[in-house]
Amino acid sequence: MKIKVELDGRDFIEVETEGQDSSAPGRTLKVSHVGCTEFMDMMKKMRRSFGADISKWPVPEGQDHSSLLLREMVLRLRGEWQAVSPETEICHCRGISAHTIDQAIIAGARTPEVVTRQTSASAQCGTCRPEVHKMIQYRLNQQKAS
Repeated sequence: MKIKVELDGRDFIEVETEGQDSSAPGRTLKVSHVGCTEFMDMMKKMRRSFGADISKWPVPEGQDHSSLLLREMVLRLRGEWQAVSPETEICHCRGISAHTIDQAIIAGARTPEVVTRQTSASAQCGTCRPEVHKMIQYRLNQQKAS
């Protein structure tokens, strides 16, 4: 099974695991990652400090894109990631997907207003603004997704 977490067109981490249960310890076969210097340095430091099994790494607490991507991967490997489906349309007026909003958050949008400027989500009727806010809070580890 392959799990890939990415900031489209920039940084990614992909983990190939053995079998269907990606959360089983010691099941990682191959880790690939490409990205900016910050991301690559973080990956090297974590591997050096905590070993090759990413599922055993501590969950990063930072809000930079490198921490957000690695947090998602660690939680996915542990079976603890509960994000909105990327195919889910969050803003129905503008047809903006959860994936588009999530990518804006990873890239630095930290408020619903900034997400709106970058994606046009909630720019029309605004009924999706609470969902956008929940996505920001979850991605930044401020609360659990509901």
